[in-house]
Amino acid sequence: MSELPAEAARLLSAAPDAFVEERKRVAAELREAGRADEAAQVAALRKPTAVVLAVNRAARDRPQAAKDAAEAAGRVGKTQLSGEQDAYRTAVADLDRALDLLAEVAVAHVGGRGKEATDAMRQRVRDLLRSAVADETARDALVRGALLAEQEASGFGSFAGAAVTTRPRSSKKKATAAERASVERERRKREKALKEDLRRAERAFREAERTVAKAERERDEAEKAANAARAALEKL
Repeated sequence: MSELPAEAARLLSAAPDAFVEERKRVAAELREAGRADEAAQVAALRKPTAVVLAVNRAARDRPQAAKDAAEAAGRVGKTQLSGEQDAYRTAVADLDRALDLLAEVAVAHVGGRGKEATDAMRQRVRDLLRSAVADETARDALVRGALLAEQEASGFGSFAGAAVTTRPRSSKKKATAAERASVERERRKREKALKEDLRRAERAFREAERTVAKAERERDEAEKAANAARAALEKL
C-alpha cells in the first residue's frame, strides 16, 4: 500500500473501539475535499491489531522516546560494524532505555480500561518494537506513530542482541528472588501510573468530542436559520 495521506495518520493510533468510526470520518473528509482516491485508500485500510495501535499511541504520547529509539538503533548498527565496543554499548543502552519507555506506555494502552495486559500481549509489544527499530522503513513509521502491522520478530541482524527490557545484570551472581520481586513491584507501580494518565487523557478526549459535537449542532442550526432568512428575503 502506498503511503497514507497525512490526515489518516491519527487512524493508526486510535483506540481499537474507535478505529472504524474514525476511518469513516477521515474518508468522508477526504471525499468532501475532492480527494476521492485518497478517500478510497483510507476506507480500504484494515484495522490494525490492538498491539500495533498501542505501539503507535505510545510513539505519539512519547515522541522523543520514539525519536531516541530510532537514532540509537542507527548508531547500534554503525558501531557494531565498526567494532567500536564502547560506542556500541552506549548505543545499545540508549536504545534499551527508549524502548523500555515505549513498551511501558504501549502496555498501558493495550491493557485497556481496568484490565492488565497479558504476558502474551506484553511479548508482542516488545517484539514489534524490536522488529520496528531493526528495519529502516519501519523505524520511520514508528517515529510517526504510523505502523500498519506486526512484523516478524526474527532476523534482527545487528539488533539480534538488543533486548527491549534489558536491565543491568551482575556477572558475579544471579538476581535474588527479593530483587526480582522489587523490580516487578516497581514495574507494576509505573504501569498503574501510566494507566491513570491514560484514563485522564481519555476523559479529556471524550469531553473535547462532546464540545465539538455541540458546536457542530449549533453551526448546523445557525446555517439552517440563515438559509431560512435568506429564502424569506428573496421572496420579498
